Amino acid sequence: MTSLRDRLHRDLTITRFSWAVQDHPQSRHLTRELRRELDTTAAEIGMARAIADLGSPRALADGHLAELDSPAPRWTAGAVWGGIVLAFVLYTQLAYAFGTLDALAGLAGTDTLTAHREVLGARITFEAGPDGLMSTLRPSWGWLLLHVLAFAVPFLLGARAWRVRPARRRPRVRPATGDARA
Repeated sequence: MTSLRDRLHRDLTITRFSWAVQDHPQSRHLTRELRRELDTTAAEIGMARAIADLGSPRALADGHLAELDSPAPRWTAGAVWGGIVLAFVLYTQLAYAFGTLDALAGLAGTDTLTAHREVLGARITFEAGPDGLMSTLRPSWGWLLLHVLAFAVPFLLGARAWRVRPARRRPRVRPATGDARA
């Protein structure tokens, strides 16, 4: 039976391997195979020794990737980058809304104040008064496009989507094998 520390070390090694080998079309199969082999070897010689004998997970992944004709897209990395940028855009919008509502609440006192903003065709209404705070959003196509692009552009760049197209190989030019001066 392996200890918690050994299992965590194994899982970290497998995660590093799976991240490095994600370009491979059979990456999930390779990751499952590595987990199975590590568990089998660990039962014989111990988890720490099995991981040490494995070597660098990145080097192991590079060996599998060298078998491919051309690199593949990294969809997981693209999804992570797209999610990070979209989350940043949404957080920024939320911070702006809270700041506007806070300012209106401070200015309103016992009255009700309303502010209207229009961004990319979307109409946003902020209202603050003694009854509470409220904001409403009437989205537009421009607003939707902003969020789609905020995800899509980093997704495509992070995934290296241009790798979907097979690389064009240039024919190799063989050097002449004789003396050109003769």
